[in-house]
Amino acid sequence: MLLPLVAVATLAGAGWGLLVPGLVDRYAVEWPDGTPQPPWRTACPHCDAPRPPWWRAARRCAGCADRRWPGPALTVPLSAATWGVLAYAVGPSPVLPAFLLLAALAVPLALVDLRVLRLPDPLVLTAFVGGVVLLSAAALAERSVTLLIRPGVAAVTCGVVYLTVALLPRSQLGFGDVKLGAVLGLFLGWLGWPAVVAGGLLAPLVNLPLVIGLLIVRRAGRRTLVPYGPAMLLAALVAVLLSTPG
Repeated sequence: MLLPLVAVATLAGAGWGLLVPGLVDRYAVEWPDGTPQPPWRTACPHCDAPRPPWWRAARRCAGCADRRWPGPALTVPLSAATWGVLAYAVGPSPVLPAFLLLAALAVPLALVDLRVLRLPDPLVLTAFVGGVVLLSAAALAERSVTLLIRPGVAAVTCGVVYLTVALLPRSQLGFGDVKLGAVLGLFLGWLGWPAVVAGGLLAPLVNLPLVIGLLIVRRAGRRTLVPYGPAMLLAALVAVLLSTPG
């Protein structure tokens, strides 16, 4: 039962990966410090040619043939692997749809953050609202509404902890990281407090190689902001693997 489930989830993830480049292109918009929040991208930044809807985005701009990043060669295997790993970890459970939603949004969130240091509110909000709905459906399927108490408390706890760290002097965390932390606390809270703690403690360890690599190639200095969202998401994925019997 598990292997067919993982195979179907992997194929579904690969299909979703074909759409992820358009989603990343739409939301990977730079937001310089001290400027108003720019609108999400609807036109080519080089020639102002209108972009098609993100789910029909082409590999190149129709106006200037500008090649967009990322391409399916990156997003398809990355998305397929994420979906497959979470399906393997969670297994045939009523909560699986919730974690597949997290898998679907984790890849574009990580890629947008890597590109422009942003965690777009529409994607984070979709993960939160969708998570609440799907976890509630899983709790009803398990006939135990009390299963929602721990995820709710974990979401608030993680949000408060990340907010406290973000407000510290010289903190590298942004408010997008705070909101993402609350979302990940919601999902990991379903699995138990050890998963919540593991996700929080593993994130800086996962982020360390990225920081070291940027320092080595001189792409970053001691005060350069580096994306933290990808490390949070990868740490959450590892925490799910460590906390489930799949």
